[in-house]
Amino acid sequence: MSSKQYRARARVRRASTFLILGLSAGLVTGADAATDLIKSSRGGSQQWDYCYGKSDATLLPADPRSLVQPGIGTGRAVAFNAFWKDCHTDPVAVQEAGHPKTCGELRQRFYRGDGLLDTGSSTVAALFTGNDPTTVESLFGSATLTAAQYNSLWISWDGFLVRPDNFDDLVAERYGSVFGPGRNPYPKPLEDPNRTNGGTGRLPEMFTQLRNPDGSWSGRIGITCHACHSGGANGVLAPGGGSSLQDLHLLLRDAVPLGYLPSLASLANLTRTRGTNNASDINLAFLFPDQGLIPISTALGVIASGSTASMDTPAWWNMGHRPVKFVDGVFPMDAPRVDMVFYTPAFGLFGSLGGPVSEAGQDWMRAHGPDANTWVEALKAPVYPGTIDTALAEQGAVLFHTLNLWASNRNNPVPKPAEGNGSCASCHGAYAPRYVNDPTFLATPTLEGMAAYITPQRIIQTDIVRQQTNNEAVQVAGASNFFGYPTTAGTANDCGPQNRSDLRGNRELGYLAPPLYGVWATAPYMHNGSVPNIWEVLKPSDRKPLWKRKSKTPRWDQTGRAIMGYDTSMAAFDTAKVGWKYDVIQCQNPSILNPLPSPYLRCDPNDDLLLSWYNALLTNLYGNVILAWNVLFPPTITNTDIENRKIFNAYMFGQGNGGHTFNSVLTDTERKAIIEYLKTL
Repeated sequence: MSSKQYRARARVRRASTFLILGLSAGLVTGADAATDLIKSSRGGSQQWDYCYGKSDATLLPADPRSLVQPGIGTGRAVAFNAFWKDCHTDPVAVQEAGHPKTCGELRQRFYRGDGLLDTGSSTVAALFTGNDPTTVESLFGSATLTAAQYNSLWISWDGFLVRPDNFDDLVAERYGSVFGPGRNPYPKPLEDPNRTNGGTGRLPEMFTQLRNPDGSWSGRIGITCHACHSGGANGVLAPGGGSSLQDLHLLLRDAVPLGYLPSLASLANLTRTRGTNNASDINLAFLFPDQGLIPISTALGVIASGSTASMDTPAWWNMGHRPVKFVDGVFPMDAPRVDMVFYTPAFGLFGSLGGPVSEAGQDWMRAHGPDANTWVEALKAPVYPGTIDTALAEQGAVLFHTLNLWASNRNNPVPKPAEGNGSCASCHGAYAPRYVNDPTFLATPTLEGMAAYITPQRIIQTDIVRQQTNNEAVQVAGASNFFGYPTTAGTANDCGPQNRSDLRGNRELGYLAPPLYGVWATAPYMHNGSVPNIWEVLKPSDRKPLWKRKSKTPRWDQTGRAIMGYDTSMAAFDTAKVGWKYDVIQCQNPSILNPLPSPYLRCDPNDDLLLSWYNALLTNLYGNVILAWNVLFPPTITNTDIENRKIFNAYMFGQGNGGHTFNSVLTDTERKAIIEYLKTL
């Protein structure tokens, strides 16, 4: 494909439309002109940016992430302690295509990945089905909803006697999704999808209708990656930003009476809080090795690992600027299988247990995982839609990159990291050209925005449940699992879990500081979504233990009946604190009439001796018995129960809002300047 053809196609493909939100590396947001302090590439893939306007035959430069190797940050202002592993040095061994070598190869991968992830496309994929709902390995699309089941979801909604006329809108609101710019159809009742070009209904991004192998519409509606990975900002779709809107548990709860088989997963409770997900519970999958059996001691260690509880979803547009993935850096970024784990045809999840059928499911992932990752990594962060005080942002840029939070006059009580200059950039990367081009900050300017520092727990001090769950047994089991690339084990590019003691050496366990492109659009913050805005990240004393985001207002005639999602418009956005406006929720202490109040409203369990004992018992169960947290949860029955899922309770297991307190030494003036700068990234 020529560069002219490529540009023409990029204009019509929805995924490429997403990229236009910040395709030019010289684009400046909120400021009148680029300076050596205010400039952002918007994240995405540097290789993709390099190929813009170049011919297909153009050779690709080295992926900047591959430069993140031991020693590259030694003595510099930006620290690195988590490093790139190439999972495809031996494509034959891993049975996946090697890295693209030319711009043409990269583009073809992108378009194939676009077909998998662009809802409404003819090759789109979905939860536990891949892109073919007719195969044995996908259990014949059992993880999809039939059109009849989808059209009947309203039957489970309290207060409706007939299918509401705004059914499509209420589906998006109730389950927490937004509509994309393209056509994503489904057949309404009595419609034949192949006589109506897919149907006249409109699906939000969390759903899509799959095609049959012959290209005809299947009438099967699957759940997409966008359910958790694409939310809303400024009232529109924010593709790849990580969704803080979704409530998949509620979807499964509603589908139970319709006979939807995956609703059995509702017993494992995907989340306790709307907008978070439990996709990080990878220890469940690791019980199934790629070949043979895992040792009994390892299996027992996995069973005793407990649960990670709920997690916030990281932004896809940052993947091209981090060599390891997930909040604790557990996998190399070059390991695409685990990213697409939920698209794996169902039998592929069970290692070698299903024999040839499991292998067929894994073959689908081997063929499609790298393509999907190429599409994901090319996404760009959206431009901040508000006004930016450029002078204040420039002050913030200097503070972000150079202010040492552990300077002697700051008297910081938190231990200082052993590497870096003690600034925000030390962990989160350098962005301003003044510092990107300074060799005392980065070994090469191509490392702009690169973040690869796992901050030790004794320094970051955020909720530790995720770390404790992914214990050594889970790491070891993951190394023999299909998603851990077992054929690479023991090599220099071992692509199994990176927090195994034999791989991380003397690096302490902790949490990975993410790149900060588009950070304004990724609230709430922390790895568990416990802090609603950046101001409270920077000023821990202002954090509230119980809070609830603003919801949209229902239609006048559906008040009290319709479950509405969060308001994603700028009216619900706090431009000063950068995050979502919220209401503070009051605790409810135990009483004679209500000795154990709702877990969403329970006060600090240390306030009451009986409640303290009860909480300690549950915490031990949740932290030491796999699935205990998932199974032992309060039922979601009434509309009040559903609305209570919108309350974030920092007292709950895995939802603590502590830590990141080393920035308590900032002044309010410094916080305001840093926040203004972050709007420009």
